[in-house]
Amino acid sequence: MKKEELTELTNKLHPSEYSTESDVLKKHCIDWRGEFIGKSKLITFPRSVKKISEILNFCQKKSIGVVPQGGNTGLVGGSVPTKKGNEIIINLSNLNKIRNIDLIGNSVTVEAGCILDVIKTKLEKYDLEFPLSMGSRGNCQIGGNIATNAGGLNVIKYGTIRQNILGIEAVLPDGRIYNSLKNVKKNNTGFDLKHLLIGSEGTLGVITAATIQLFPLPKEKVVLWTSFKDFSQVLGFYKNINNRFKDLITSFEFMNKESIEVLEKHECKFINLKKNQCYCLVEFSNFQKINDFNDFIFSKMDFKNLDTDDLILSKSESENKRLWNYRESIPLAEKKENFIIPHDISIPLSNISEFVKKTTTSIKEFSIGAKIINFGHLGDNNLHFNVLIKKQKKLSRKSICRSVNKIVFDNVKIYGGAISAEHGIGQLRKLELKRNKKVLELNKMRDIKKIFDPQNILNPGKIF
Repeated sequence: MKKEELTELTNKLHPSEYSTESDVLKKHCIDWRGEFIGKSKLITFPRSVKKISEILNFCQKKSIGVVPQGGNTGLVGGSVPTKKGNEIIINLSNLNKIRNIDLIGNSVTVEAGCILDVIKTKLEKYDLEFPLSMGSRGNCQIGGNIATNAGGLNVIKYGTIRQNILGIEAVLPDGRIYNSLKNVKKNNTGFDLKHLLIGSEGTLGVITAATIQLFPLPKEKVVLWTSFKDFSQVLGFYKNINNRFKDLITSFEFMNKESIEVLEKHECKFINLKKNQCYCLVEFSNFQKINDFNDFIFSKMDFKNLDTDDLILSKSESENKRLWNYRESIPLAEKKENFIIPHDISIPLSNISEFVKKTTTSIKEFSIGAKIINFGHLGDNNLHFNVLIKKQKKLSRKSICRSVNKIVFDNVKIYGGAISAEHGIGQLRKLELKRNKKVLELNKMRDIKKIFDPQNILNPGKIF
C-alpha cells in the first residue's frame, strides 16, 4: 500500500475509525494461539455499513487487500493479515448493535461486531436462548462465528450457526451492499447466497449483520459427569444416553486422560473426581418444564448398562459451571505447553474408536513420548485431536508438524472424516485442503471466489 493511498483512505475516515500506531496494529496482527503473525500499515474500525462500503470500493479500485476481523479468537490464522504487509484490516467491533428482537417470530437481528455473550445475556431477559455457545463467547463476535460456520457446544441440540440463520447483510468486494435480512424460515427463490457467505471466512464478502433463529430458554439445566476405562465404553454410553433422553440433551463432550492432566498442570485442579482414561460431560436442558428435573434425569439412568466407574449429577447452577469449567479450560491449558500440534477433525461415530487407536499408535511410534490431548464435541463427531510433542527429534518443528499432520489426515481420509470440523481453513490448513478436497470441488470453489472477488482483495492467502 503506497503512502499516498494510505493518506487518501484515512482522509475518508474519522480519526476514531482507524489507527496506524504500531502497538495497536501489533495486537491485531497475531492470532489467539500466537502461531500466525502478520503485518499491516492500517487497521480500521468503521462505525457504519456505509463506511465499510466506501473502504472496500476504494480498496478494489487500488487493488489493496482487506482482512475482515471480528474478536480474533480464531485458531487457523484466518483473521490476521499475512506477512507481506500489503493488506489493511477492517475490524468490526464498532458494528455492535442488536437491531431487533422479534418476540413473535423468535428471532434476533444483530450486527457483526456483537460479542456472543452479550447477545446471549440480553436474550435471557426475554426467556430466549441464542443457539450458539462456546468457550470464547466472552470475546468472539457473531460476524466471525458466521464467517467460520461456528459449531460450538450445543450443536447436538441446535445445529451449527448455518442452520439457524434466516438472513444476512454483507458488503461485497466492490463495495455493493447485499441486504437479505429476511425473517422467514422458508424461502425457495433460487440460489441462496447467504449459504455461500456463511463459512466463507471473509473471502467472499464482509458480513455486517444477520437475522438468527431463537429458541425457548430452558427452565433449568443439569450436568452429568462420568468416566470410563476405554473409548468403546464412551460410545456405548453415548448410544444409551441418546436413546433415553434424545431432545433433552444439549451437549455431549468427551475428554481423554491427557486432556485432564494438562488441565490440572496449568489451569485448575480436578476436585473430588475419580481419575480414569476417558471422561464425558453431558448437559440436559429442561425444555418440557419437568418438575424436579434433577430427579427425573437420575431416575431415567440405566445404571446396569452405563458401565461407568464414576457418575456425578449436578445439583445447582454453580456445580454446572464448575463441571463446564473443566471442559472449557482445556484450550487455555494447552496454550501454555511448548509444542502442540492442533487438529480439529470430524470422524463418523462408528469409526472414531478405530481412528483414535490407529492414529495414536502411529504418532507414538513416530515420536516417543508424544501425548494425544483428545477432547471435543462427541455429539457432532468433532474431536480436537491435538498432539503434544515432549521429546523433540533432531528435526525442525515444521518437519515434525508435517509428519504428524500426514499421519492424522491420512487416517481422517481412511475413516471417512473431514480435516476441519469447526475452525475453518484459514492459513493453517490450506495445504491439507488441497490434498483432501476433490479437484472438482476445489475448482468450483475457486470459480465462486472469482465471481465474488475477481481481484482477490478479500482475505488473500486464506483457504486457497
